[in-house]
Amino acid sequence: MSEPRIRAIGRAVPERRYTQQDLWDLRPFDGPNPLFDRLFLDSDIQERGLFVPPTFFSQERSLTECNAAWREGALLLGGAALDEALDRSGVAADALGLLAVTTVTGYTTPGLDLLLARASGLRNDVARAHFNCIGCHAALPLLKVATDHVRADPRSPAAALAVEICSACLRLDGDAQNLVALSLFGDGAAGVVITGDGPGPRIVDFGSAYDFEHLDALGFDLTTTGFRIVLDPGIPRVIADNIDQAVDALLSRNGVRREQVSTWCFHPGGPRILDACAERLHLDEGQMAASRRVLAEHGNMSSPSVLFALADALSSGGGVPGTFGVLAAFGPGLGIELCLLRFEDDGAVPLYGVCPPR
Repeated sequence: MSEPRIRAIGRAVPERRYTQQDLWDLRPFDGPNPLFDRLFLDSDIQERGLFVPPTFFSQERSLTECNAAWREGALLLGGAALDEALDRSGVAADALGLLAVTTVTGYTTPGLDLLLARASGLRNDVARAHFNCIGCHAALPLLKVATDHVRADPRSPAAALAVEICSACLRLDGDAQNLVALSLFGDGAAGVVITGDGPGPRIVDFGSAYDFEHLDALGFDLTTTGFRIVLDPGIPRVIADNIDQAVDALLSRNGVRREQVSTWCFHPGGPRILDACAERLHLDEGQMAASRRVLAEHGNMSSPSVLFALADALSSGGGVPGTFGVLAAFGPGLGIELCLLRFEDDGAVPLYGVCPPR
């Protein structure tokens, strides 16, 4: 049986980057706003890339304008991340057998996958998968689709690409949930090339856990002026209540003990979510470092974030041969998506270097 591997990861973020202080300085409020001040000035986030300028948030705009901004940014960042992943992997664009794409921050038909396939020079019979309306945890089920493709045909490489232009969706008004989102989200794209052989972590298994009692705690409402975020403050508690059981179920069915896991990569949904994971899984700050770095340097980019954390961990010396890695992402549902990796002692070092801002 084929053992699909992560051959390379490509990442892209916008050229325009802002510190929390930069964004706080652009606030439209005449008087003090304690919530706004606390969210921006007492934050674990150091800077973020935003494709649209901050003035976009305070202007009246239509759903059409929001979606047009998303489409422009998604093509730019998505294409850069896909091309970077292909270049690093050594897989030619016309050799790619499947392109799987996910986004939740916009909509287009023909799909983003076909638009990117044309722009990146993929062949016109490439298989395709497109996930929309899933959310921050979508990269891992998308990775499973790409893995299944390679497992079925080891000679046919696959790419999984997560791209979000969250800034096109954000709104600046008095709603507390919108203010939280404005202080937290950034833009980015991450592409993973999977092959049936060669260097790179072996993809072992996937897992999911959904808490249907909190199905409506996180998501988007679509309005005539764009997206309105739904962001229940109890989300970290729900994740804390479920993360250890979900991880243990994935590990136990693969005969893996927690102490065999050397690398942990979490979707950095926010500092409280990372704190909850560390506490419930009894992880130290070294084990949380990659996820916290992504939050500090990029904010919450939705679906690409967990792949950024994996690339950060691997480029920082993670992935000890003979050990395992766990990826965990959280999103609407309220759901946990997991991926189990094994790091092989084959002496080969795949390429995960940081893609420069685009």
